[in-house]
Amino acid sequence: MRRVLASMMVWLLVLSAFAQQAPQIPCNPPPSGIDIALPLNQPDRYAWQLFVQVNQMAAPQFQHKIGSVTTNSAVWETWPDDPWTFPANPDPANPPKWPDAPFLKNLHPKGKGTHATHTALLAGNNKFILDTGGEEIHRNRATFDYIIKNNLWYTQGIAAFVAKGAPANLPTDSIEVKGNWISIKESDKSKYHWNYDEQGNLWGLVAMHITSKAIPNWFWATFESVYNPGRCDYIGCADCFGTIPAFVPSNTCPPTGTCPPTAVGQIYPPGSVTPALDALYAKGGYSGDWLTQYKNYRLKGSMTDFTTPTGDPILLGNSVTEQSFLQTASCMTCHSRAAVTASGANAFPFFGEAPSLPKHEPFGQALQMAVPPQFQSQNTTYNGPPDPNWYMSYNDTNNWTVIATQMDFVWAIPFQANPVKTTTTPPPPARK
Repeated sequence: MRRVLASMMVWLLVLSAFAQQAPQIPCNPPPSGIDIALPLNQPDRYAWQLFVQVNQMAAPQFQHKIGSVTTNSAVWETWPDDPWTFPANPDPANPPKWPDAPFLKNLHPKGKGTHATHTALLAGNNKFILDTGGEEIHRNRATFDYIIKNNLWYTQGIAAFVAKGAPANLPTDSIEVKGNWISIKESDKSKYHWNYDEQGNLWGLVAMHITSKAIPNWFWATFESVYNPGRCDYIGCADCFGTIPAFVPSNTCPPTGTCPPTAVGQIYPPGSVTPALDALYAKGGYSGDWLTQYKNYRLKGSMTDFTTPTGDPILLGNSVTEQSFLQTASCMTCHSRAAVTASGANAFPFFGEAPSLPKHEPFGQALQMAVPPQFQSQNTTYNGPPDPNWYMSYNDTNNWTVIATQMDFVWAIPFQANPVKTTTTPPPPARK
């Protein structure tokens, strides 16, 4: 009986830690002078520097072809997106080129190579509102050039790259940005960073991932609109640099006791922006409507390692992008599974959250027991250190075979690359 009670206490401690996870890095004061290890020593500060950098207003904006509206693009929205980088019908003789002019948004419903559709919990009951929304992924010049130069933009090129035996290793100035959007009204423009798509539809940005190769396993940060329901659910919101308070605990139901029906899916208080972030916006040239739009976003958290110093898996996920597996989400672990087979095909048909794949134990099963019934059907996903067996197969004689080659954490390579379509010439007719 004592062993049983001791085991139960351990699980309660684990569940409590996951429900209100502390910030990944202590809120240390900014270092004096130049910090050459800013992404590691001050990750939240670095996350906001990236945010301000990539969200500066692009120049030039241009008149939309439908109606008399003008685009409202940030710098990252002018970078090549997935359809531009990975054409549906690749031609090795004509590789994609960096766009020499801005182009209109090409939002696509969440589907191939993306997470589940955004689901928001309706306050006061257990019904769900499904918002198909749109998603797009863009990459800067360093990332784009590496993919194109190494022929990682089509399946056969990936296979040839893998055959050489060299690992994928993107430049340290590589950046990728993922944005998730919902349809909004003209009257909502002050609440969101907004823009129009090719059809003239108006969209509001609700979520953003920013990844940077500033450190070997990439730097990870995710941001959300203050209007997102459930923004800090399950893992809380941690920001040592830009927001007061620095940590917002989750409203998630406790491991034991009664679960209020409105515990999750609620709008969290926005808090306030710190003077340090205000200064960063000013330095980046943000003012007027542009500043108003972007002051409605908060850093959900940043990530620089798979685990804490004591070995606990670090969790980070977005209530929009990772809504279907937020309880166990890990940006870094998920992207470590971005891998291909020898033929250049995707090694893993799903990110790791699919029910058909093994669940990460013991945390996945335990967490499912600690959440409200309406969320117990959510998927779990891998977190913590990668499993070497994902990439290599060992036999009885201690020899190993590579079964999956990692693409340096870039999911778009295995998910979005398409094969070159080969044409076969029909054989000549048989002679009579």
